[in-house]
Amino acid sequence: MIKLYKKYLQNFSQLDKLYADSKRLHEFSIVIVPMLIGPISTVWAVIYLYFGAYDAALVPFLYTLISLLNLWHYAKTSNLLAIKKTQMTLVLILPFILMWILGGFANSSYIMVWAFFAPIAAIVHETKGEAKYWLLSFLLLMAISVLIDPWLIQHSKSPMPKTAQEIFYFLNISASLTGIYYLLKFFVYNKDKGFTKQLKEKNLELIESNKKLQTMLYTDSLTQLKNRRALIEEKCKSKGISLALLNIDRFSQINDLYGENFGDKVLIQFSILLQNCLQQFNGYDLYRLGSDEFVIISKNSNAKELSRNITHILDKISQTAIEIDDQEILLNITAGISNEIKQQLLPSANMALKAARREGVNLEIYSNSLSLNDEYENNIYWIKEIKEAIKDDRIILFYQPIIDNKKSEAKKFETLIRLIDKDGNIVTPYHFLEIAKKSKLYKELTKIVIKKSFETFKKNDYEFSINLTIDDILDHKITEMIFEMLQKYQLSDRLIFEIVESESIENFKAVGEFIKHVKAYGCRIAIDDFGTGYSNFEHLMKLQADFIKIDGSIIKEITHNKRSELITSVIVAFAKGMNIETIGEYVENEAIHNKLIDLGVNKSQGYYFGEPKPNLP
Repeated sequence: MIKLYKKYLQNFSQLDKLYADSKRLHEFSIVIVPMLIGPISTVWAVIYLYFGAYDAALVPFLYTLISLLNLWHYAKTSNLLAIKKTQMTLVLILPFILMWILGGFANSSYIMVWAFFAPIAAIVHETKGEAKYWLLSFLLLMAISVLIDPWLIQHSKSPMPKTAQEIFYFLNISASLTGIYYLLKFFVYNKDKGFTKQLKEKNLELIESNKKLQTMLYTDSLTQLKNRRALIEEKCKSKGISLALLNIDRFSQINDLYGENFGDKVLIQFSILLQNCLQQFNGYDLYRLGSDEFVIISKNSNAKELSRNITHILDKISQTAIEIDDQEILLNITAGISNEIKQQLLPSANMALKAARREGVNLEIYSNSLSLNDEYENNIYWIKEIKEAIKDDRIILFYQPIIDNKKSEAKKFETLIRLIDKDGNIVTPYHFLEIAKKSKLYKELTKIVIKKSFETFKKNDYEFSINLTIDDILDHKITEMIFEMLQKYQLSDRLIFEIVESESIENFKAVGEFIKHVKAYGCRIAIDDFGTGYSNFEHLMKLQADFIKIDGSIIKEITHNKRSELITSVIVAFAKGMNIETIGEYVENEAIHNKLIDLGVNKSQGYYFGEPKPNLP
C-alpha cells in the first residue's frame, strides 16, 4: 500500500510528463481519488467528532475505510474498473447522506457539490453513454433531498457552530471545484489528443491518395507511358524544345481484322520497341497521346537533329516484326516534327504529319508553307459568322439538367452556348469557340451568356451555372458586368460559376479576389473538367470549390475501366473530406449512373437524363 502511495504521489509531482502517456494518465486519474480524498475524509471525520457531530463523522470514516479496501484490492488485482465504479458510487451517494444528517440544504448544501463528481467522471471515463444515467441519479437524489428538506430542517439538531459551517463551506467548495477542474482538464486533453491524431491520420491518407491520383492522372493505363496531361505540363514548363508526333499507319485495320484486344497488345509492344530505340539518344521523353498516337519530346530545339534521329527510329521499326499471339506484324509509322512556340507545338506537328501523309512520305518538318489553306478559309468563315450572329442576336442558350443522385430530380441546370446559322441550324461551340478565342470575339460571347442567363433564371427558382475561363475572370469588364448583374437580379444564392480546371492558373491572387467577391454575394464555385490537364488538389483549396465536376473522359469509361473507377473514388473521397460535392459529367446510360451512385458521387449530368435544350421544364 505504501509503495502504491509513493508511486502515484510521484506521478502527481510529474503531471505534465504524464500527459504524454494516455494509458498511465487514465489510471492515475482514477486511483488518485481514493488516495487523496480517503485521507482527507479522515480529517473531516475528526473535525466532525471535535464538534460533536458523531453521526456525520461516520460518513467520511466509511468513505476512508472503503477507499483503503479499494486500494488494497487494486494493488492485488489491478482491477481498475472495480475501483472506478466503487468510487463513483460513493462520491454520488455519500455527500447526500452527509447533507441529510447535517440538516439538509439550510445547514450543508455545499456538501452536495461533491456528488456532481459522479456524472462529470462518467463523461470523462465512460465509453458507452452511461454518463446520462449518473446525471439522472444525481437529479433523483436532488429531488429526494428537496422532498425531505422540510422534515430535515424541523428535526435538525446540528451542533456545528456558524464559524465552523463557514469554514467547511469554503473548504468543500474549493476542494470539489478544484477536483472538477482537473477532471475536465483531463477530458479536454484526451479529446484534443484524439482529434489531433485523427486529423494527422486523415492528412496522411489524403496525401497518399493525392500521390496515387497524380500518378494515375499522368500515366497511360495501357502502356504505362506518360500521357497527354503529362505532355501538356511538360510543354508549359520547358523552353526551347522540339516535338515529334508519331502515328501508326492504318492501325484501325489491325483492330478490325484481329480485334481490339489484339490492337492493345500491338500498342504495348510498339511502346516497348519505341523505348528501346530511344535509349541510344539523350534528352528524349516518350508519351502516348491517345489511340495510336505517340509523342517524342526533345529538350533540344534543333528540329533537324530530331528529324535525323526519328528517321533512324522509323527505319528500325519498319524492319522489326512485332510478334503477338503467333502473329508477326510489321508497322509503318508517319511522323510530323515541330519546334514552334510551345502553344503551337502539337498543332503544328499534327499539320506536318498530315502533310507527310499527303505527300506520301514517312516524315515532315513543319514550316509556314505547310499551313493548311482550308483551315484558314474555315477560320475566316467562322469569324464572319460569329460577328454576324452577335449582331443579329443569333447567339442563344441551351440548358442541360444536373440530377441529384439521391432525389433523382433536376433542380439545377448548366447554361450552354449555341449559335444559329443563317439557315436556322443549331451550331454547337465545337465549331466556333476556339476560333472565337483566337479572333478576340470570345469575351463578347461570354457577356452574352452572362446577360441571357440572368434574364432566363429570374423567371424561375432553378439553380444555374455559368462557365467562365480564367481569362474571363481576369477581364475587368466581364467581372464588373457580373457584379452589376448580381446586384440587379439578386439571384446569387442560385448561381454557380464553373471554372475550367484544365487551364493553367498563373494569377491566383486576382482569381482568388474574384471568388471571394462573388462568394460574398452567396454564389458558389465549381471546378469543371476535374481529372484532366492541371488537375491537382491545391487548386481546389485556392479556388474554394463547392463542387467538383469529374471530367467526362473518366466518367464514360467508369463501368469497364478500373483505372477510371479508381480515379473517381479517390476524387470522391477527397471531396467528402473537404465537404465538396461531386458531379459526374457525360452520364450516357443507366449503368454509368448506377456506378456513380455506388461510388458516392452526389450529382450526375449527361444525355441519359436529357440533352441540352433551348427551353427549361
